[in-house]
Amino acid sequence: MTESGSSRQASTLNFSQQIREGKLTARQILVIGLLGLLVLSDGMDNQVLGLIAHDLARDLAIPISSFGLVFSISLIGAIVGALFLTAAADQWLGRKKVVVFGMSLAGIGTVVTACVGTLEELMIVRFLTGVGLGAALPTAISLAAELSPQRLSRRVVTLMIAFVPLGSLLGGLMARVIIPWSNWQMLLYVVGAGTLVLTAMAALIVPESIHFLVRKKQDQRRAVSAVRKLFQVNGISAVTVDNDAVDESANDKKLVANLFKGNMWKLTLLFWLVFMMNQAILYFVINWTPALLLSSGMAATAGMDAAAMFGLGGAIGTIAQGWLTTRYGLYKVLFIEIAVYIISMLILPVTLQYPQLAPVFIFVIAATICAYHAGCILVILESYPESIKNTGFGWAFGVGRIGASGAPVIAGYLLAIGWSPAAVFLAATTPGVLSGVALLCVRFAMAQRWRNQCEVQAIA
Repeated sequence: MTESGSSRQASTLNFSQQIREGKLTARQILVIGLLGLLVLSDGMDNQVLGLIAHDLARDLAIPISSFGLVFSISLIGAIVGALFLTAAADQWLGRKKVVVFGMSLAGIGTVVTACVGTLEELMIVRFLTGVGLGAALPTAISLAAELSPQRLSRRVVTLMIAFVPLGSLLGGLMARVIIPWSNWQMLLYVVGAGTLVLTAMAALIVPESIHFLVRKKQDQRRAVSAVRKLFQVNGISAVTVDNDAVDESANDKKLVANLFKGNMWKLTLLFWLVFMMNQAILYFVINWTPALLLSSGMAATAGMDAAAMFGLGGAIGTIAQGWLTTRYGLYKVLFIEIAVYIISMLILPVTLQYPQLAPVFIFVIAATICAYHAGCILVILESYPESIKNTGFGWAFGVGRIGASGAPVIAGYLLAIGWSPAAVFLAATTPGVLSGVALLCVRFAMAQRWRNQCEVQAIA
């Protein structure tokens, strides 16, 4: 009886415990690396479109100001993908399926972009591409975090975020090589084909969410097969996962309403403002900087250099953020970063007369704003109670996409009514100021909440 019970216990693997206590295996590294390369495609796609905007506008005989709508329609598609398909991933599709579907749609959309003949066709294709990326990006990051050892999950998430600016860097470098050798269409073919190849590899190697297989689908056969490969163990006949109060509360229809209970509504609205302004800045810089540099009279390679500097600066800033905030304090570092961004953006118009200086300031702008955005994600995850943390972050990210989709349209409108590239760059300091003020209010609100908690504990 005892021997039989021991044998049965030994053949069952607790996935949650393995993630908490287990070592990082070679298979986990491969899976996380593949998901990271798919995230990299998001940054590459956004940067490549900005780099070819001038040539694409010329060939389609449309004004460059129309690209504000093109950039924004992609982000509207991303909002649709993020709101609907990510929820479907956790409910009935599975995270892996959503990642594979989303990246396939994005890869095909990138290839088809090279074949469009009108502005309307371009907007339809970019909308569908945005749907794919909007669904795949957050789902891939969530899946990577789930499949990583718990002690490394925060680093893994930070590195995954860093893959977005790295994609911008790679997109700029590829454009610099491919466009002079061939044309902008070939750049899209290469990027799209690369995305599809990586997606096919992920479909073969990346496992489905273990929590989804065990708790939603109750598919032990696939769960056992996945953990055997992931952890490189044999003799497993069943997989279990720990019950989690956060997951169970996710079915509560009033979960979003909890973001506004008591004084929580202040934090929620402030976080929404911070994320709207942050994403407005990020997507303005990614989408419009190359085209604005060309419009100011710089050489054709200036936009490619700017794209490379944005990717490099963004990646370095994001990776360094974890160390900086741990050593010097989260809020202190964030306030310095947003101040440096504002000052650099004020100086950038002056550098338009000195082409050799522009890439330096683009690097500083990218490093500070990408690190600041990653830091704000840490703030929101550390501010909400555990029971509503996922909901709070998800809604802040979704609302932030409104800023991301609106900023390119506003920039295009300003150009259309006659604003110079220098004036548009100066206008981009406004969301930085608003974000900094909102974060300062968050800091005060959190300090007040901490004092209230201390008073309650003292009375008790």
